Amino acid sequence: MDNQKGVNIELIKGTLDDYIIKDKNKIVIGRFTITELDKENKKCNIKLKFYREDNYELLKITLETILKAIFKNNNTFKANFIVSEDINLRAFLDIGFTLEAIFTDNIFIKGNFYDELSFGINRNEYLNQGRNNIVEIQGKNISIRNFTPDDAQELLEYYLRNKEHLREFEPVRDASFFTYETQKEILLESYRQLMTGSGSDLGIYIGDKLIGKAKISSIVYGVFKNGILGYSIDKEYEGKGYMKEAINLVLNYAKEYLDLHRIEASVLTTNERSKGVLLACNFEEVGINKKYLYINGKWSDHITFYKILS
Repeated sequence: MDNQKGVNIELIKGTLDDYIIKDKNKIVIGRFTITELDKENKKCNIKLKFYREDNYELLKITLETILKAIFKNNNTFKANFIVSEDINLRAFLDIGFTLEAIFTDNIFIKGNFYDELSFGINRNEYLNQGRNNIVEIQGKNISIRNFTPDDAQELLEYYLRNKEHLREFEPVRDASFFTYETQKEILLESYRQLMTGSGSDLGIYIGDKLIGKAKISSIVYGVFKNGILGYSIDKEYEGKGYMKEAINLVLNYAKEYLDLHRIEASVLTTNERSKGVLLACNFEEVGINKKYLYINGKWSDHITFYKILS
């Protein structure tokens, strides 16, 4: 399997299912094994090890080269890849893969356990290249975009620099929360919720800088079509109108991309700034929920608001 963009895949001599991946300089950058070729169910299972974990372009080319060869065979409809948690996940998402499973503590390397991830893509998704749930919406001053697990470091830095600022508005966080590993696990779960339609985690950006976040959680479809909105913003950027603009973008996203009818949001009764943002976005007040959430070490009253989207 050759690729003019610089990836060459060769069968390892003496094997039937083991391959090495080389770059344009003939340096080995990975390997994979076809662990199962199930003709009855028309699927192919692959275990991939890629040694240039952070090289998005090279990994994307590698995946496209493998998929081209797999789907050249009309008898194969589905391809499943098992990879380490350290791999660049955006390459999979941009091609149209779905994160289908997380195998917790599934491999043991140099004294530590690591997760393995299972990504899947079928022939139609591969040919259409349009099944990407990662959405970016540009506003006048800011943009919003779905988080992926590759955003863990950036999100960790956001929480670290806003640790004191957010303390009074969020649950008590232990030390493990402020680690790359925990943020990666949180974003893996968020991405799985995005795939299943139960939640959506979004970053708020000025250019490439993360200045806030918004999350639509507890999504219920059927006759309800409702989600619950939570949000926060970097202390340096509050009071400048960015959160109002972001919430309006999120509401448009909830209507156009998630097909929701109604959004709820609850704020501490003492949080005048947040109440003002919701009212400015035409939310209406439902009432006070007594001892609603455990915030900053105590059960706190919240005012709940709602907005009808359609």
